[in-house]
Amino acid sequence: MKNILFICTEGFDTPGPSNHLIGSLIEDMLDSDFKVTLIQSRRTKINEDLPDTLKGKEYLSVYTIDRKLIKKSSFVYRYFEEALYAFRCFKVWKKIRDIDAVFVQSCPTVIFSIILVKLFLKKPILYSVQDMWPGSAVNSGVLSNKLLSSIFCTIQKSAYKKSDLLTVISEDMKTKVTEQGVPERKIYPIVNWFDDRSVHEVTWDENKFVEKYNLSKEKFYVQYAGTMGYVFDYKMVMKVAEILKEYKDIEFQMIGQGSQKDLFIKEVQNRNLGNIKFYPLEPQNMVSDVYSACTICLIPLKKGIIGNSVPSKAGLLMACKRAIVNSVDENSDYYRMFNENEMGISASNGNPNAVANAILELYKNKEKRNQMAERGHKFGQKYYSRSLNTSKFITLFTELVEKNKN
Repeated sequence: MKNILFICTEGFDTPGPSNHLIGSLIEDMLDSDFKVTLIQSRRTKINEDLPDTLKGKEYLSVYTIDRKLIKKSSFVYRYFEEALYAFRCFKVWKKIRDIDAVFVQSCPTVIFSIILVKLFLKKPILYSVQDMWPGSAVNSGVLSNKLLSSIFCTIQKSAYKKSDLLTVISEDMKTKVTEQGVPERKIYPIVNWFDDRSVHEVTWDENKFVEKYNLSKEKFYVQYAGTMGYVFDYKMVMKVAEILKEYKDIEFQMIGQGSQKDLFIKEVQNRNLGNIKFYPLEPQNMVSDVYSACTICLIPLKKGIIGNSVPSKAGLLMACKRAIVNSVDENSDYYRMFNENEMGISASNGNPNAVANAILELYKNKEKRNQMAERGHKFGQKYYSRSLNTSKFITLFTELVEKNKN
């Protein structure tokens, strides 16, 4: 039985887009005769340390390390604290003797875990690249210092080089990683999947989110649910809401938390945009209800982000049969995917009028909206399902361990 060490930057206690991915991957690996040793952090205690699906699993060992909750604006402090966390993880896993391969999760300080594993454990590493550091930070304006960005880019290239395999979440990201000098043979695109066992459309009358906030069935809800951080283009949302404010039955649902949320709320109030409503983050078990509560979804990303990261909510929305309007880079594979498969509309993130027109097109044509949602649902089942994509990881780990034995 192969034992895979998971070194995760965040723990299940802290809500995040990777929680359902890590949880379902570990569960499916355990069901495929793997042992898993999970090292995770505990920061917010919003959720339990483990989801119910992983509790009591015979071949799962879990080590949880308490960490401080640090503001994202405290960039230097966060970086050093994350680096320290890698060494704290090392103190745990260096005592474990039967590890066959290691899974490391995206974070700016991933290089520390990779170096420690290579020096002391000497086992093959699969690096799961969810967000290309420092690309997203540079393109979103968080990291403007050219010297620092160059240093971090060099460090990241070293992380790619020292890893045995890299998984990326889109063809756009594969292109970006290849441009960093990584051989294509090391790179495997595996999309962020939805859990086809639990995520599904919830009817309006049975929807807990609808009931909780007493939503009106007569309104056309344009929803963004997720992290309102630096890659999220809240200014685009405001521009589009301004263009569409004469449509009194169109309402923008902004659901979640993030470093930009307070600033977003303040600017909405200053502009008196009453068609934008804010809602708090909902627990993981409300995913289907939240995404089913909208008429369509809006995914607004800043320019240059899509190659460095990909919205994990796309597959979830497909599972809930919702058409998606994307505000993204025109030259991206992600942009083309929606338009070519007619399962949503992608518009340039440099053109708020085009985004507004895409929303209006679906607002005025219910039949087209439903057809796009249905096509997206079929596309999601074919390419974004849990069963398909976790099996790709299982195959990679099996081959990685066997190759290392030889």
